[in-house]
Amino acid sequence: MLLELESRPGKARSARLKLTDEAADVNGVVFAWRDVTRLLYRAVDQHVNGSYLHTTFTVGLGDAKRTATFMMTSGTTGALKTKIDHETRSAYQHRWGQAVDVLERYAGTRIATEAVDAVRRGTPVELADVRLDGAGIHRGSLFRKTIAWPEYAGVKRENVYLHLLADRAGKTPKARISVPNGSWNVALLPRVLDALHGLRTAG
Repeated sequence: MLLELESRPGKARSARLKLTDEAADVNGVVFAWRDVTRLLYRAVDQHVNGSYLHTTFTVGLGDAKRTATFMMTSGTTGALKTKIDHETRSAYQHRWGQAVDVLERYAGTRIATEAVDAVRRGTPVELADVRLDGAGIHRGSLFRKTIAWPEYAGVKRENVYLHLLADRAGKTPKARISVPNGSWNVALLPRVLDALHGLRTAG
């Protein structure tokens, strides 16, 4: 066993995440690492009317047919439940980080590498709701938006989106394509784009 987590440690109805050298078990849904094609990891602070509500730490896995997610939530403490529970939040963040490290090592690096290699061979790839090919990055069909590889200028995370930036001939790069941060494989997208941009501009 590499890592085992509970969504509500010590409490009934607690979901479980089990990670071994062979597979990931998300509350009974098992994925062999070799079959994993989709990953998700997010840590999000939630606020209501400016007041802190809770923090959710999420990891997810999927293959060609199935997906499953595991979530830990830390909230507030104190007599009036108005104080951030820093102790629980820090503990969950540490354990979530450990899970992310395992997912990266056993699946994330492979998925990203395979995407880059496929585009280099001339095979288009769908990743995090965008299409990547030899010409650039594309999103949408009817109102399609495209960033050609020479135009690509990095990413910017803002609120619930990962913005893909396009160079504007010496002006400040501007977001042209926005991908929800909850999209599968969005955590892998920046490194894939950076690798392909370097290859395409060098070539």
